[in-house]
Amino acid sequence: MSGFKRFIRHHLDIYFMLIGSFMFASTGFFARLLSDELSSIEIMFFRNLVGVVYIIYKITQIKHKKPGGHFWLLFFRGFVGTLALYAFFYNVSNISLGGAFAFQKTNPIFVALIALIFLKERLSFFAMCGIFISFVGVLFIVDPFHSSGFDMKNTTLGVLSGFFAAVALTSVRQLGHSYNTEYIVLSFLALGTIMPMISMVCGEFVGSGALDSLDFAVSRFVMPDGFAWLWIVLMGGFSVGYQIYVTKAYRATKKAGIVAGVSYMDVPFTLVLGMLLGDSFPSFIVFCGILMVVSGGLIISVMKK
Repeated sequence: MSGFKRFIRHHLDIYFMLIGSFMFASTGFFARLLSDELSSIEIMFFRNLVGVVYIIYKITQIKHKKPGGHFWLLFFRGFVGTLALYAFFYNVSNISLGGAFAFQKTNPIFVALIALIFLKERLSFFAMCGIFISFVGVLFIVDPFHSSGFDMKNTTLGVLSGFFAAVALTSVRQLGHSYNTEYIVLSFLALGTIMPMISMVCGEFVGSGALDSLDFAVSRFVMPDGFAWLWIVLMGGFSVGYQIYVTKAYRATKKAGIVAGVSYMDVPFTLVLGMLLGDSFPSFIVFCGILMVVSGGLIISVMKK
């Protein structure tokens, strides 16, 4: 036991990120439980509402505030981040938990490509290999030649969840010079609360056909009852815990690439949690695809860090 404690003391960054990854996976777990009763849009609304309360508290603790001055870029970050959540929570509600998280982990591919095309950053040979491996992994996850449970709609939204997350992450580079982290997160959580509200208001005025075909974008509000409120509280609590422990991990580390690598542990966590919810273990092809997406993302993250 003393050896274990000594390991934790010397590797707090890994320890914190492991906890954070489990909390992120648990957020998906409770979101899936809620999907039996609530739409993915309403689930996203409650998740972000809890986060807004927490981040406002954090803002009151800030002692030194940065100058600001890039409001529209801040708004853009929140907007595209919320679009990523629309796609991500729809996948969580409609496909396997591990598959949804694997799609979300494609964001390093798009971050690298955006940096290459728009920011003129050079990519190393290993980073290019990581992009190729992840791309092939996505094709394996889709598994178009077998019945894997992934249709075109879910696949498209899965890839978009990674793309929009990458655009949001790229915008943080510039914002970090002008805003405290708490304000950047608030832009994301606030719009992540307001936009689902608008979607649910619109859902009250559209027909059933539109609700079925555009269920990833509009829905009607359903008042939660019974255990749903408990799942909402737990989902929000684990989501906040994830933010706390990821922050602790990056503050404690001297090698951000290692922490970025450990963050991919949420994928195996979700595979296990998904099976507890009734997901079947992925087929060999899909499992290989998940491993390739994770491996490619790890290569890109470590190279860029």
